[in-house]
Amino acid sequence: MSASTITVGEEQLSQVIDLLNETLPETFVLWLHGEMGAGKTTLVRKFLRQRGLPEDTPVVSPTYTIMNEYEVGDDWYAHLDLYRAEESFSLDEIGVKDGKEYRGIFLEWPDNPGEDETLDPTHILHISYEDDGRKRSYRLETC
Repeated sequence: MSASTITVGEEQLSQVIDLLNETLPETFVLWLHGEMGAGKTTLVRKFLRQRGLPEDTPVVSPTYTIMNEYEVGDDWYAHLDLYRAEESFSLDEIGVKDGKEYRGIFLEWPDNPGEDETLDPTHILHISYEDDGRKRSYRLETC
């Protein structure tokens, strides 16, 4: 497993997006680890905007909906947040395993519903606060 680390403020988040674009394969499952408010949804929003998602398309946390889908050109992306997933949760029920062919899946709180109801990552991004919360550290692992 290899890892790269970048520490930046939100205004330099494009450096992290550049690293993702250089590292992620054609199709990917990116686990996002970080405290609440660490910037996981902000990162997904910036990534999708850079890929061409229109500014007027809202990119919001799927905490309550569990999954949001985004179409960018011919590609589909899924953003999942399993923070509120209960033991009876099923990825099959929301169609993520046998639905669309996703170019990328962003998965927050991947361990919450249990081992059987998660997706194996191609990469893991750990986000943590640095410099009294003004900067964040992003550590990207290749699985």
